[in-house]
Amino acid sequence: MKTVLLSPRTGSITVEEIPAPGAAPGTVVIRNDYSLISAGTERATVTTGAQSLVGKARERPEQMKQVLDTLKQAGVADTYRMVQDRLDRPMQLGYSCAGVVLEAGEGVDDIRPGMRVAAAGARYASHAEIVAVPRNLVVPVPEGVDSEWAAFATVGAIALQGIHQTETVPGSRIAVIGLGLVGQLTLHLLRAYGYDGVGIDPDPAMVALARSAGLTAHGRDVDDLAGVLCRHWGGAGADAVIITAATSSTDPIESAGRLARDRAAVVVVGDVNVAPPRSSYYHKELSIRYARSYGPGRYDSRFEEGGQPYPEGYVPWTERRNLSEVLRLVAVGALDLAQLRPRVFPIEDAAEAYAALKPSDGERDVALLLRYPGTAQLPPKPRQPSGPAVWTGPRGTVHIAAVGAGNFATKMLFPHLRREPGVAFSWIASARGLSAAHQGKRWGFGTVAESAETGLASAAADCVMVLSRHDSHGRYAAQVLRSGKALYCEKPLGLTEAELEEIATAWLASGAPAMAGFNRRFAPAMQDLKKVLPAGVPLQVGYRVFAGRLPADHWYFSPRQGGRLLGEVCHFIDAAGFLTGARPVSVSAAAVDTRDPVTAQSVTLHLDYDNGSTASIVYGGITPPGAPKECVEVAADGVAARLDDFRTLSVWAASGPTTTKYRGAPKGHAAEMRQLVRLIRSETVQDADFGTALWSSLAACRAARSVTLGRPVEVAPSSPSLAKALRCVPAPAVGAEQTADGPSRSAVTI
Repeated sequence: MKTVLLSPRTGSITVEEIPAPGAAPGTVVIRNDYSLISAGTERATVTTGAQSLVGKARERPEQMKQVLDTLKQAGVADTYRMVQDRLDRPMQLGYSCAGVVLEAGEGVDDIRPGMRVAAAGARYASHAEIVAVPRNLVVPVPEGVDSEWAAFATVGAIALQGIHQTETVPGSRIAVIGLGLVGQLTLHLLRAYGYDGVGIDPDPAMVALARSAGLTAHGRDVDDLAGVLCRHWGGAGADAVIITAATSSTDPIESAGRLARDRAAVVVVGDVNVAPPRSSYYHKELSIRYARSYGPGRYDSRFEEGGQPYPEGYVPWTERRNLSEVLRLVAVGALDLAQLRPRVFPIEDAAEAYAALKPSDGERDVALLLRYPGTAQLPPKPRQPSGPAVWTGPRGTVHIAAVGAGNFATKMLFPHLRREPGVAFSWIASARGLSAAHQGKRWGFGTVAESAETGLASAAADCVMVLSRHDSHGRYAAQVLRSGKALYCEKPLGLTEAELEEIATAWLASGAPAMAGFNRRFAPAMQDLKKVLPAGVPLQVGYRVFAGRLPADHWYFSPRQGGRLLGEVCHFIDAAGFLTGARPVSVSAAAVDTRDPVTAQSVTLHLDYDNGSTASIVYGGITPPGAPKECVEVAADGVAARLDDFRTLSVWAASGPTTTKYRGAPKGHAAEMRQLVRLIRSETVQDADFGTALWSSLAACRAARSVTLGRPVEVAPSSPSLAKALRCVPAPAVGAEQTADGPSRSAVTI
């Protein structure tokens, strides 16, 4: 399918072919008819892209701060590579579109294929022939409303939310400062609701456009503007002022103070310098409010991605209801968007459309639409095998495929795999297609697959790496094993015990090698620590992690993604099990100030093992930047050891103390990829045993349950398939012969 891409390095606009996205659970796949270019937001993005690195830093101080924080923690070389990678990674543009539903994902019951819909959301409702958008950002288009006008719904919702934030009633006096697209829509909406709105803009063309639609508007340069509006309103000031301008100047906020009546509200919708003068804001006791984009639900991953509704009685105007309201006003004729005089460009001429964002000879377009041919289709679904395929092993070169192409995969895994002799990259797929197209070319994958299912049906890989978002790991891992391919699944293996059972069933049936992405057991320092510990005796393990705070809107905290406990703490559960060499029998877990394992930032765990060992894991998710990351301490009969951040291993034993330092503090990714290749080649890799990964994953799921219940929980598997898979971990290492419980794996007891 065709999509519009921006180069962050140069600011250039191109139209390129990438795979169409599929219908993940909770999403809707839409074939676009039109998408709206947001003149203000997208002009700023393109302009920043065309600037030098210094210019980019000045325009985006928050991102520059992130770069500086990375520099302190990762060093110059890694930070430089990160910045260059980001600059080379193309971006999809757009966040407001309309079209026809092609497919609805699991859990979507109110949107059906064939319906005409409008959609919102950066990264979702893009300028592309086909888009996949979370259900809560999709609304049906009423009969009689053309898709051309439905594509305005998102930007209209931004304007509508600004009006809601004034907390005024129809008939009130509202001044709108800034008559770009959002400002024009705000004036039109105010008229539709019966407000007395007046627009203000320094551009005569924007004032003329508003007046041509029968709206009241004035130039910013009008003498005694406050007096003009006061006379217009019969001697009164504005009940509220909505600022929709985009400027670094303080003039809009200063003007709002002069135009507002006593105790009025000033609502900031646009990107302006908010430095209110005390003289007007203090004496009038004005209040400043911000309008959050399309409305309540914006930036809340639980609402937008998780599909969690807000009760209408408490939140009457969510972003989804704002979208629907804009379309309702168009349907009843109260909002005539044709008065905005939009210019329409075919998708192939997207570069020309973006060039039109730059004013020339005093002309300026306020509304630009991209039109799509409406012929794009999803690829046919691959034929599903009638039963599970059986692992046959590689022949010569090991061909590796990947589902997902995010930062972790491209930074920590692909570089190590590419260095391994006899390894070739086969195919790659990703949820939205863009990252697969970019990273597939960068790393030399032979094919960019339309979907994971298409890639698996091609039989062109010996091993498939599952590197996608956490909520898809269990589903993809089981599919990979059922297809008869070797599996590498990044942690977590699954977010529920049902997913672990499905994976275990597929693993037993296929006989394929499998590995989970618990890399710390492969770290040189962890391996050395394991060697100095006495075998067969109980250990006391203390694992402390200062992980640092994640923002509340981080994707980890979506209900679909399981939170930090399942997504991160599972690493340390596995490392503790690796050191003890025993099976966990119970776990007690508590989070700081919550019993919700999904939103918990910091958790403390205590694990008991079947050989008498114990482990305590303190995961600090609210620690400040710069704190040492990980510390492991182990006490045993006659031995004490401490591993600091994988940089230094200190051991105290009867023979005396020793200290070993590790250059670069490797956490095992290189060794893990090396062992993966050996595993695919059917070589014995004891530390890669998949049964131990299932035990660690089960313990993480039970830890989440313990947080919720507030008491210890047993770790013993409750499902037959999972119990059968876990019994494939005998105490002594054995061969690959068949046993009564199914094919055994060369393994060690955990």
